[in-house]
Amino acid sequence: MAIHHQLLLVLCSLGSSLLSTAAERPWQLIGQWDNDLLTGTDEGYTNGARIAFARQLASGSEEHYILEKTLRRLTGAERGNTINHFRFPDEGESTFQYGIGLTQLMFTPENTTTATPPQGERPYAGWMGLEFSLQASAGDSASSATLSIGTTGQHSYAQEVQEWVHNNISDSPIFQGWDSQAPAELTINVHLDHKQRLRFFDHTQNWPLQIDGFYEWGAALGNFRTDAYLGALLRIGHNLPNSYITPRVQLGSFTATIFDNGRAANQDFSIYAYTGARGYAVLHDITLDGPVFRDWDESVNSEPWVGEFSFGIAARYKWIEVSLSHTLRGDEFEHQENRSRYGSILLRLTSSF
Repeated sequence: MAIHHQLLLVLCSLGSSLLSTAAERPWQLIGQWDNDLLTGTDEGYTNGARIAFARQLASGSEEHYILEKTLRRLTGAERGNTINHFRFPDEGESTFQYGIGLTQLMFTPENTTTATPPQGERPYAGWMGLEFSLQASAGDSASSATLSIGTTGQHSYAQEVQEWVHNNISDSPIFQGWDSQAPAELTINVHLDHKQRLRFFDHTQNWPLQIDGFYEWGAALGNFRTDAYLGALLRIGHNLPNSYITPRVQLGSFTATIFDNGRAANQDFSIYAYTGARGYAVLHDITLDGPVFRDWDESVNSEPWVGEFSFGIAARYKWIEVSLSHTLRGDEFEHQENRSRYGSILLRLTSSF
């Protein structure tokens, strides 16, 4: 059976299990799109798209499925050791939210005409996969654990999607080197993310413009990507929402509910700006270093340290939120000539059932 058929079966079986619990609980439908054309380029990390569904679990529910039980332990919410108490220092009850996402990523060089990427340019690569996430929130802390299952190569359908868009929407050149893309390999990855609210800005909650933020850290382990990161983010605006979602497509991160701004929950309108930075320590990236179990002539050596800076604006009206952002990323592989930059658009719809 083809890899993409297997992924669809996994989605159907796990999705039906997760959606079977009936209660009036908050849910979110999230659409995200990254594209470098939004910043005037067409190379490197050239496109990313995700559609995801997230829903809060019933309070005190003991009906956790096998996957949920495993992810729950990884979030650290059970607080059974020193590390977990560090992640969740507050003694309050934890709330849980599960998420299901479908994501596609594509990477290309700048040169569209050669059969293989020139030296100094990113090799062709595509990835598509499913994400199953569980987030725990308590006090000022939010921690998530995500399992992603996907594939590189032809079953990522990166070439087909890009060519359709270039033919029917953007009228951009057709890239000629997709035959050299990273070969097909089934990927299995675990992503851990933790955000901790900064209380330093609490005194601004009664100001016309409030300020808040968080520091964050995370790690990924698997044959798609193995890395660790540290970062921070600040927001400034009117009626800041009590939840936050990374505006760009990031595997392993759905939403984070860590802010204690009850006033925002009772207001119909929010508008704010944000800026953030991250530093990554990268051990393996399949889109650069190539598959673990197969050879790839076009692979390059990934840089062990990568920096990233982003900024953007967002607005919310009742149950709909829109965000626009710009991301600048440092060199990701040896002898890289052009650094990646791309824009992101996020649409989030919230309700309950």
